[in-house]
Amino acid sequence: MNLKMETQLYTSTVTGYRRKGTRLTELRAVLSAGILARTIFEPLQCCALDASAPEIKHRLEERGFDVVGVQTHQKGPLIGFAEKVNLDRGSIKEHTQPIRAEHLIADTTPLGDLFSVLHEKERVFVLSGTAVNGIVTRADLNKPPVRVYIFGLMSLLEMHLGFWIWKSYGDEAWKNKLKKSRIKAANTLQENRRGRNEQITLLDCLQFCDKRELVLGKKALRTKLGLENESQAKSMLGAAEDLRDRLVHSQHDLVQGASWPVLIELIGEIETLVNRSDLIVEQEAASGRKSKNGLWASR
Repeated sequence: MNLKMETQLYTSTVTGYRRKGTRLTELRAVLSAGILARTIFEPLQCCALDASAPEIKHRLEERGFDVVGVQTHQKGPLIGFAEKVNLDRGSIKEHTQPIRAEHLIADTTPLGDLFSVLHEKERVFVLSGTAVNGIVTRADLNKPPVRVYIFGLMSLLEMHLGFWIWKSYGDEAWKNKLKKSRIKAANTLQENRRGRNEQITLLDCLQFCDKRELVLGKKALRTKLGLENESQAKSMLGAAEDLRDRLVHSQHDLVQGASWPVLIELIGEIETLVNRSDLIVEQEAASGRKSKNGLWASR
């Protein structure tokens, strides 16, 4: 694949064809729809209805759990749940809450829907068939399958930023918009990668922060991408960069001082931006494509 094709988000200006695996819809189909509640849920730990509440609270604290399922006896039916924060006295029976429909999701719930559910709730119980046998919490969104989807999304975002810089500034004009130290850093990276026989453009060697500033520096481009409010766009892309860095460095907690609702909203904003860019890229490629060149796809 040549460098020009990479810069163009794998969209041919000859045919308008978009290479498979480079759309947000395809990423969602492969990962978001493929990562289900059953992929990341944990077995629900349970106790007896007549168990001592303080004792169960101690055991939950030892294990880092916030909630316990309640059964009449071991292997008996699940009749409710109790929250650790309430278990200071008495028996579990005094603190048991019923499990209602709004507390439940199917084990086939895809990641996209899980994001929506966990934006509103700290945890939900997981149904396998008609039986509750698991629990998903916001902390489970830190697990590798979810990180794989988010990292894929961040990679698409960075590809789109690079594409629009090339499209809006051309091959060289963007250099005048960055500090000399940023250009020097990009040149150093390019030299190192060329030393490993990698064919790479200087634009591809820019850091995320450089691409963010170049995109935000073009008012017409911000408008095209739905980023009219420069302050809000800068905040969103800055938060996206922080999330990318936490993923790259495999930090244990993706939230890092924010909250899961805020992070889930950020993921939605990034998806909206990439999806909008996807549509514009393909519309422009289709409108500018040239006549057929005598080639066709094999069957």
